[in-house]
Amino acid sequence: MLAAPAPAAQPAQGLQFVDYTGDFERVWQETSTLPDAQKAPAFEAAFAKILPGFYKTERVKDFMTADRYHEKMLTALKEYPAERAGIQRVSHDFRSLIGPAQQSFETQFGPMTGYSSILLVHSLGEFDGGTRDLPDGMHLMFGADMIAKLHSDGEIQPFFHHELFHLLHARAFAPCEEVWCNLWQEGLAVYVASKLNPGASDAALLLTFPVPLGPAVEAHKREAVCAVRARLNSTDTGSIFTGGKAGLSSNLPPRFGYYLGYLVAQDIGKTRDLKELSALTVTQVKPLLEQSLAHMADCRPAASNKPS
Repeated sequence: MLAAPAPAAQPAQGLQFVDYTGDFERVWQETSTLPDAQKAPAFEAAFAKILPGFYKTERVKDFMTADRYHEKMLTALKEYPAERAGIQRVSHDFRSLIGPAQQSFETQFGPMTGYSSILLVHSLGEFDGGTRDLPDGMHLMFGADMIAKLHSDGEIQPFFHHELFHLLHARAFAPCEEVWCNLWQEGLAVYVASKLNPGASDAALLLTFPVPLGPAVEAHKREAVCAVRARLNSTDTGSIFTGGKAGLSSNLPPRFGYYLGYLVAQDIGKTRDLKELSALTVTQVKPLLEQSLAHMADCRPAASNKPS
C-alpha cells in the first residue's frame, strides 16, 4: 500500500492587522448610560471578551493602582465623543498609511512572517505605537487616538518604520531592562527610520518631544554621555527614555536617551549595514556600545591642580 503523500507546506503568513476601534465604539455605546462608578469596570469586563488582557488593571499594575486606572479609563470614555472623528479617520486610513512603510521595510529586511497580529486600538492616551504583552503573546499595537493627535502632518512613515523595527529586532536581541539595552533598542530604531527615510525631520524621527532633543544633547554632550555611562547597568531608566518625569538635570530633557542612542547606532553603523546591526546579539552589542560612548566623551574626573 502506497503511503499517503505528505501535506504541502503552508506558506509563511505575513503580517496580519486587526482593528479594534469599532469594538471600542460598540462597547462604549453599551456602557455609556451607566453611572460613572460602573462605567470603567463594566467597559473593562466587556472588552475582556473581545481583546483579553489589554483594558485590564492587571496589565498596568506596575504603574498605577486599579482605582487610578479606572479613573483614567473613565476620563477617556467621557472624552471619546470629541476624539471619535480622529480615531475613525485613522481606522479608515490605517492600511493605506502603514502599507507603504511595510513594503519599504520588507524591501530592506525581507518578508515579515510568523509574527503575532498587529493591533489597532484606542490606547486611552497611552501610546501611538509599541509592543505589549497580552495573554496570547507579544503584539505590536498602534493607538489610533494618539496617532490622530501626534501624526497629522503626513510625515508618518518613519514612525511606522521605527515600530516595525522593534518587532523585527526582538527576534535577535533578547529582552533586557538595563539602560544600555534601552539605549541600543531605541537608538537603533531611530537610526533605521532615518536610513529608510533620508531627509526625514527630527519630528518625524520622534526626536522633538518634549523639546528638540538633538540641540539639547549636542550642547551638553559630555554631561549626557557621562550620565548614561554612569547608569549603563541600572534598570532605573528614569527620564532617559520617558517624557513624564523631570530630566536628570536642567540641561538634559526627558527622553534624551533616544537621541544619544541614535548617535551610538550611527557610530556603530559606520562599518555595518542595517541587517548586520539588526542581527547583533546582546553580548555583541554591549562592548561596541561602551566603546562608542567612551569615544564621545571622557568621563574621568578632572585632574586636581593642587600641589601634592
